[in-house]
Amino acid sequence: MDIGLVGIGRMGRVLAKLLAGHVELCLFDRNASNMNTLAEELYVSTVNNLEDIVKMGTVILAVPDHEVVSCIKIFNQIKKPVTVINIATNVAQHMLEQIAAPHVKCICIKFIGHADEMALGQRPVIIVNQFPADIVPQMVEIFQVVGEVLVGKADVVHTINTIAAEKALEAAVRIEEALKQQKITDQTIVKSTIRQVAAGILKAYADGTMGPFAREIVQSVKSKISKS
Repeated sequence: MDIGLVGIGRMGRVLAKLLAGHVELCLFDRNASNMNTLAEELYVSTVNNLEDIVKMGTVILAVPDHEVVSCIKIFNQIKKPVTVINIATNVAQHMLEQIAAPHVKCICIKFIGHADEMALGQRPVIIVNQFPADIVPQMVEIFQVVGEVLVGKADVVHTINTIAAEKALEAAVRIEEALKQQKITDQTIVKSTIRQVAAGILKAYADGTMGPFAREIVQSVKSKISKS
């Protein structure tokens, strides 16, 4: 299966490493030096422009939100049939359908995951949009090597990731402020508290591997929430 990948930032680089060897992968990135270095590492091909990446037939856009729209507009002008996979969380399926020409078939595939965690071997949950239905099986086949694939409304990932980000960052800020109230301001301590203690406990909660101390705190928190 031929796949083009546009963008080798944090998520694009992780995707490239996970897909290489499973598909015929071709990379494009404006930073030619970084692109060529990664391509040599993964033994995959590269192109120098979007016109050539379209020849792959299926193209993953691992680029910032505004660049997704720019790329699709360029694909519209190229006049060659292409399936475009958008992984940008904030770009909705209906937005793509509104701007794409008839020969540019777009589908959203979104990750409940984090690039850094994926780079460490964690498999994200990936939601393949349920429409266009005729290309869903192919999308599932491509991304099942990356994570646990579900088919549904991919745009719900925006809500999921926003809630997770807001609550996690709120917790980090509250931890920092609580430590400050205890006259603990050494940034080495603060960072380790958030990165290792707090993040480690969150992972243990998700995995169901908490110890007695953490389980007692969970019950206390749940009790407070139910009374509020």
